[in-house]
Amino acid sequence: MAALTSSARLLLIGFALSVLICCCYASSDNRQVYIVYMGHLPKGEVSITSLHTSLLQQVVPSSVGSDVLVYSYHRSFNGFAAKLTTDEAETLRGKDGVVSVFLSQKMQLHTTRSWDFMGFSQKVLRSFIESDIIVGMLDTGIWPESQSFNDTNFGPIPKKWKGTCQSSANFTCNKKIIGAKYYRANGDFDPSDIKSPRDSEGHGTHTSSTAAGDLVSKASLYGIARGTARGAVPSARIAVYKVCWADGCYYDDILAAFDDAIADGVDIISVSLGSIFTNDYFYDPIAIGAFHSMANGILTSNSAGNNGPDPATIVNFSPWSLSVAASTIDRKFVTKVKLGNGEIYEGKMYPFITGGDALNHSQGPIPADSRFCYADSLNKTLVKGKIILCDYYTDSDAPIEVGAVGAVYQTADYKDHVFAYGLPLSNLNLDDGKKVFNYANGTENATATIFKTQAEDQFAPFVVSFSSRGPNPITADLLKPDLTAPGVDILAAWSGIPPLTDSDGDTRIVPYNIVSGTSMSCPHATGAAAYVKSFHPTWSPAAIKSALMTTALPMNFENNVEAEFAYGAGHINPALAAQPGLIYDAGVTDYVEFLCGQGYTSTQMETITGNTSTCSKETNGTAWDLNYPSFALSTTPGNSVTRVFHRTVTNVGSVVSTYNAVVKSPPQLVIKVQPSVLCFKSLGQKISYTVTVSAEVANSIISGALIWDDGVHQVYIVYMGDLPKGDVSIQSLHVSMLQDVVPSAASDVLLYSYRRSFNGFAAKLTTDEANKLRDKEGVVSVFLSQKKQLHTSRTWEFMGFNNKTKTSVIESDIIVGMIDSGVWPESESFNDTNLGPVPSKWKGSCQNLSNFTCNKKIIGARYYLSDAGETDPTDYLSPRDSDGHGTHTASTAAGGLVSHASLYGLAKGTVRGGVPSARIAVYKVCWANDCSDEDILAAFDDAIADGVDIISISLGGAFTSDYFYDSVAIGSFHAMKNGILTSNSAGNGGPRPASVLNFSPWSLSVAASTIDRKFFTKVKLGNGQIYEGATINTFDLKGEMYPLIYAGDAPNATTLGAYSFFSRYCLPGSLNRTIVEGKIVFCEYIIGWDSDGVMQAGAAGAVIQDAENKDYQFSFPLPLSNVNMNDGRMILNYLNTTENPTATIFKTSQDNNQFAPFVVSFSSRGPNPVTADILKPDITAPGVDILAAWSESKTTSVSESLGDTRTTKYNIISGTSMSCPHASGAAAYVKSFHPTWSPAAIRSALMTTAIPMTQMNNIDGEFAYGAGHINPLQATDPGLVYDAGEIDYVKFLCGQGYTVKHIQLITGDSSSCSDETNGTVWDLNYPSFTLSSSPGKSITRVFHRTVTNVGPAVSTYQAVINAPPVVVIQVQPSVLSFEYVGQKQSFVVTVEAQLGNSMASGSLIWDDGDHKVKSPIVAYASLMQ
Repeated sequence: MAALTSSARLLLIGFALSVLICCCYASSDNRQVYIVYMGHLPKGEVSITSLHTSLLQQVVPSSVGSDVLVYSYHRSFNGFAAKLTTDEAETLRGKDGVVSVFLSQKMQLHTTRSWDFMGFSQKVLRSFIESDIIVGMLDTGIWPESQSFNDTNFGPIPKKWKGTCQSSANFTCNKKIIGAKYYRANGDFDPSDIKSPRDSEGHGTHTSSTAAGDLVSKASLYGIARGTARGAVPSARIAVYKVCWADGCYYDDILAAFDDAIADGVDIISVSLGSIFTNDYFYDPIAIGAFHSMANGILTSNSAGNNGPDPATIVNFSPWSLSVAASTIDRKFVTKVKLGNGEIYEGKMYPFITGGDALNHSQGPIPADSRFCYADSLNKTLVKGKIILCDYYTDSDAPIEVGAVGAVYQTADYKDHVFAYGLPLSNLNLDDGKKVFNYANGTENATATIFKTQAEDQFAPFVVSFSSRGPNPITADLLKPDLTAPGVDILAAWSGIPPLTDSDGDTRIVPYNIVSGTSMSCPHATGAAAYVKSFHPTWSPAAIKSALMTTALPMNFENNVEAEFAYGAGHINPALAAQPGLIYDAGVTDYVEFLCGQGYTSTQMETITGNTSTCSKETNGTAWDLNYPSFALSTTPGNSVTRVFHRTVTNVGSVVSTYNAVVKSPPQLVIKVQPSVLCFKSLGQKISYTVTVSAEVANSIISGALIWDDGVHQVYIVYMGDLPKGDVSIQSLHVSMLQDVVPSAASDVLLYSYRRSFNGFAAKLTTDEANKLRDKEGVVSVFLSQKKQLHTSRTWEFMGFNNKTKTSVIESDIIVGMIDSGVWPESESFNDTNLGPVPSKWKGSCQNLSNFTCNKKIIGARYYLSDAGETDPTDYLSPRDSDGHGTHTASTAAGGLVSHASLYGLAKGTVRGGVPSARIAVYKVCWANDCSDEDILAAFDDAIADGVDIISISLGGAFTSDYFYDSVAIGSFHAMKNGILTSNSAGNGGPRPASVLNFSPWSLSVAASTIDRKFFTKVKLGNGQIYEGATINTFDLKGEMYPLIYAGDAPNATTLGAYSFFSRYCLPGSLNRTIVEGKIVFCEYIIGWDSDGVMQAGAAGAVIQDAENKDYQFSFPLPLSNVNMNDGRMILNYLNTTENPTATIFKTSQDNNQFAPFVVSFSSRGPNPVTADILKPDITAPGVDILAAWSESKTTSVSESLGDTRTTKYNIISGTSMSCPHASGAAAYVKSFHPTWSPAAIRSALMTTAIPMTQMNNIDGEFAYGAGHINPLQATDPGLVYDAGEIDYVKFLCGQGYTVKHIQLITGDSSSCSDETNGTVWDLNYPSFTLSSSPGKSITRVFHRTVTNVGPAVSTYQAVINAPPVVVIQVQPSVLSFEYVGQKQSFVVTVEAQLGNSMASGSLIWDDGDHKVKSPIVAYASLMQ
């Protein structure tokens, strides 16, 4: 159906600048370029290009040259583009294996505050792997020098990238733009075209920066829309595929770009172009490319088109892609006109003249031409220096040509989007235009002026008039567009070639431009999809699309009369899309069934998919049964209609959850859902239901909604600072506040009242309720509770800290608080033999349950679970550890001595904690579904009040948050106020820069490094060759040889289809058990180290090849070795050239690691993402292959993998989770000698005595290891300490912009911020010195510090400076003399640095001959400046 006519209207149930030029390029012999689409790539060793050439030879006369083949599509799908006559094309249509043959036509382009408008701020939670996401942009190319594509602080290019960069004299890639190619099959270039991926149009630069551009502050168009320009995924990578040129974008080039992008390894494809005419799915290059993208796990996001508001104008509508409409944001641009009579219609006054009075008689036009300001119609003598009033807008060239200083137009066109012009110009509506005309014609010396554009809008969002509308012109009962996103007046990066406007004489070149179109909305959706993908890398394209659609913000008829045909599911909401709860998933099989139902044949389906897909009555699916996140049905006007829809949803939210169907519909629409309640018991569980819709349709659209609601408000943290003074019932205060905003009983939503150590609460709230609480007096911050993840022997001896080390007499009075996953109390590491009574200072309790009791070692234990309905069957509702992590960290920090410990004989020796006789208090906050902020804060609240000495917390969020929007930072601040140091893990997001997650200046942030022991697992082939891989393998095959098979040769056709693409990666369900069982399988890669696929298939073992770092190892539930790419190639070559290949895998061996210590690759790096000039991490400690106690739960295996039944008392694992308790133990050790020292003093002692490390093994320098490697023994006698208390941090916070009101709430006293008390970050008394500046600039900073003497009473320290030539360090005074213990001396450090694009570091050492008090000094180039 090409258009919506009076004979048919669509009924919809919704949840919750392209112009086709009708011409083709042709050769001199009337040949035109045709696309011959042949579906999926053929199986086996086939030369696809030769196949294409052979087909052409059958239809093209031999007299024709060999240049008829334009493209051979052979990387991701099968087909070609060739110059053919009509007859030749017709002959090819009848060939076996050909799906479609169609003329290559020409498409054209569908031509910051937008992210903030969507509630998607710069501080939104971000995924560890965002920088591994690759966004493929099919567009006009890119301007690589734009600041939006700066690659400073970017890590190495993702290893999955297989693409290339067409580097030339005028174009190079970097670590942001990792690939770039251009496509121009016909070889004809316009003079304005650049024969490289460089953008001469601006469009591709704009879309790329909108989707994935880096943060650029103070961007604007001549001061308009000033702010920070950025993409949704600023740290993602961009791959550029230039297919559009001055004359448009050709089908054959577009398909060639898709062919490459899919094979190159992109994660999301963005296509902001399309045609004005509708084509069937497999006669449209974007639909074809998007289908094969989908089959390879890649979502294609495309623009709906710019042909609205007419119905059925949408041009990209395939069900396997995301179709995006364009809507406004809360900013519109108005240009006011002021007349000489003082009237202002949306300054020096200029003469004002109408176009009709300025006729150019020399050209002979009639006055009507000049009133419309047509070209050559205006008289230059009459117009020059004046503002001209034109009766209608054509273009601005004519006023410019005759020297007008400005122009005013009147039109009846839509005013919901604007353009830039080559002179001052305002476009008025007809009413205002009439008044201006009356003034101009009735005033003798009429004058006017035009103001600079201003921004305002209160009605956003609504779908803009130009955005193409539904219904779907091919499949009427599939709703399109899918959703809407910002596409009006979008500020983004621009090419450095085209002028600001197309007007003659406009020479303005701008780095950022404001344009509108669904071309602008599409990359917003692309970026949002990439954001979701970064959290859920294994989700299918359909799952990502479902998440975006079902979480979209609802819109209504009020501003969009076309309703869902304008906005689809609603306005995109990226932050919420990462947690949709349920998804409507679909794959190749689902779309095949849909296409069968649309009339495609089995032959076509087999050709398109490359497998044995068939169409039959059993498999043919209706449009109503495609598992789509929207429902649509149509009938003729005045008729009633009933349809039954079948859907399946997959649980991706809470493990245990119940969803109720909520139906919203008008009276003429009856919707029934069966069943109306869905109960889930596990993640990934699928439940099906049916929707029956009955409707009486007149001549319009009727819409309603089905919402699956789990009834759970989201949990918010309301942080209120310090405890109030006096006799106040804090819980009553919290309940009272909730009663003001919550309609139900406040006690029903209140989860925790934090009242022992600080003030705040956690409650289940709606967004509106949370917003109301933000405005309440006494509230510091309100933020959504997020899930945090656990940051997952010889280690103490490696640090020179053996079990004969001197201990303090009060070590057994030290209490270490472990906030983690609980503990296994029966472990030998927690035996309380020979321990005395529990310290009298202990105020905590033990939740003694049937399966858990405390002792004199584990003196307290509690668990925290705000929602018991979210437990997994493997969880214990007690402090008992069902994960192993908490047991491991607790024994590392403070476990007793246990000899002969090992993991099945590996790493045999004595295990112990840093303070073996210290006590442990357990606070279980982590469960099978991670660790919630509200539970973490409740644990801090108790631990502080219970009397612990040190808090150890080995977990963190997925993203960075400001200090008082982060549960760990809040808890550790109040711990510091109470004299307790919090030791926390830096995070496992390395080696990406600025990935450190726990970085508050009042806590200790710990990186992870290696020890002098490494593990390796040998693989022996049937030819005798032996290769070493990096895993921990406890299985012993006794040297027996097993058949060796390549995973790509064993696809499971019954699940993921017979695709080696899936099986070669050994994905779960991808392998054929009949082929694999009892063999060793070779996998090209295992995503997420998930060995479930090979276990499910019954493999005897597995060999994996990958290019990942091999500086740490994992355990697996079967014999497995992970080899490097070179060895993997050798093994694969043996496998492919040997008739009966065999192999065996040996049990893991261990060897000395002579390069230790170095910081491991996964350890999160600095710089500090919130306060750039405080160095984080602080130190590094052992975190690789650490042997420690483990949970003996039957559900806790060695590898924590499916099918692994091995339990163990001690396990070997890696993570900053393991380094953190080493630092916690060291801090407790120092505390046992110096019980009165402040948290800052203990941290200073650990940092200034750390063992120096170098950039030789750690290219990230201090951003990897901070002050160096922890040295517990030396830390008890540091000589001097850099002390700090609450007042120092208050001054720091004042300098960071916190208000007096916030500070007083946080501290609970009368602290104030003023010019005298505001402290700069450089004056916080920190044991390290950091300064940053813009790249290529010099910088000077002055640091004020004070040290306290904790060494010999009488001592003199000399300043020793180490610095590279680019850093000059001066210390005044350079000698410090002390006369008694506790004496403080202040000094000033002045640092001058000339920075390039990297970091430079030195050090300051205070040396008295016995003590060397060392502090790192780091200067670096930062884009945060």
